[in-house]
Amino acid sequence: MINNLYVFAIGGTGARVLRSLTMLLAAGVEMKANRIVPIIIDPDEGCGSTSETVTLMNLYQDIYSALSHTGSLEAFNTEIKKLPFPNDYVLPLCGNIKTPFEDYIDYANMSKENQALMNMLFSEENLQTRMDKGFLGNPNIGSVVLNQFSKSEEFKKFATEFSEKDGIFIISSIFGGTGASGFPLLLKNIRTIGDVANAALLKTAKIGAVSVMPYFNLDDITVDGKDSVIKSDTFMQKTKAALSYYEKNMGQLEVLYYIGDDDRKAQSNVEGGARQQNKAHFVELASALAVFDYAESWEKLVSKKCLYKEFGIESKKSDKITFTDLCKKTYSQIAERMTELALASKFMRDALDDSTSQTWYGNYTNVSQNDFDSFTQKYLDWLDEMSEIDRGTTFVPFSLDDTPNDVFGFVNNVKTKRVASLKSNWDLANDRLNDVSPSAVTKAAKDTEGRFAAHVMLAMKRLVKEKINL
Repeated sequence: MINNLYVFAIGGTGARVLRSLTMLLAAGVEMKANRIVPIIIDPDEGCGSTSETVTLMNLYQDIYSALSHTGSLEAFNTEIKKLPFPNDYVLPLCGNIKTPFEDYIDYANMSKENQALMNMLFSEENLQTRMDKGFLGNPNIGSVVLNQFSKSEEFKKFATEFSEKDGIFIISSIFGGTGASGFPLLLKNIRTIGDVANAALLKTAKIGAVSVMPYFNLDDITVDGKDSVIKSDTFMQKTKAALSYYEKNMGQLEVLYYIGDDDRKAQSNVEGGARQQNKAHFVELASALAVFDYAESWEKLVSKKCLYKEFGIESKKSDKITFTDLCKKTYSQIAERMTELALASKFMRDALDDSTSQTWYGNYTNVSQNDFDSFTQKYLDWLDEMSEIDRGTTFVPFSLDDTPNDVFGFVNNVKTKRVASLKSNWDLANDRLNDVSPSAVTKAAKDTEGRFAAHVMLAMKRLVKEKINL
């Protein structure tokens, strides 16, 4: 079992996959690692997707810290560890990236010969590109800037702390600028880093990666009404070029996962910054599952013998994927755990206010607007985003509307079961909440907020087994 699994998430796609990974960990999907150590690499520090993921991981870790992890509760059971970076999980880049690219490379002070070379490699538009909102689909710019991050003290700290019981996984897209350039450079720098105590370990570490191929398009006009510098019709060209490079130069991996989606719908085009907050997509969830697969197979991986894997589903009767469309392994891995957290989230949203007079709630009268409440709302938002029809291929495992007369019939294409009780719907949920063992709650948590989360999840776990035929 891996001790520390360092997950490098490169660019906006990397951050969004990390968001899905956090949701799966919250649901209790089993991770064969003691802790996850996320490291985000993105020049666009203000990117909405990155900020959202950082906030989510901090919230997750607050809940994790309130639990004791000694009972039968699977939810929030894997630590998310934060390295001492100045901007939470984001690895600082070297140099001033809040400037045009020509200033970053000191173009004005180059010799005429070197300026001529730069003009051959970079267009005038490239040279004028500001980098504080990412590389805007230009991996040639990214390859220069990102080749510097290994010089940072923060990257050296990661290298120094790495041990032989640790793993490394890299998440990136192949069709943009940051991910396409950052992935090979990161791999090269990990394998060739010098001047650190653990350089030899990093040269032989078992490294896995997922390379996300195109799964959405972008509008040609940005939300600000400008012609976009990123053109969706170049995504496949960039993908083919990157795949050709990877085939010849990425042999230092132990396992490489590929994933994409042919049904690519156009999304709003925001060129970096806080407004770039793409909604969740099933491809990101499937990419997050690659991290679980890597951890599960880590001990059996053979050094420098790369395995290539893809993600597939059992069937696709329509553009709407449900649990029953997944292959048996994926279904058994996520369906029950995700359903438990979904039921808990629905209870928090639809029934908690009407349950405050119940016996079980008497221990939590001072718990309001707690972390668990905030997280479950984010979980529902994430599920809702993946189900939206403008996403192309959608993931619709649940019907999330408030249905007080059919509380347990919310799992699509899955039947409910009868139980021997005079109570039903949320009354049955409160009955099970009243029946949770106080000793089980005390064993599962450290403080009142932790006990509240544990209490709700233990009851929902029982209800899913009793009422839903998964």
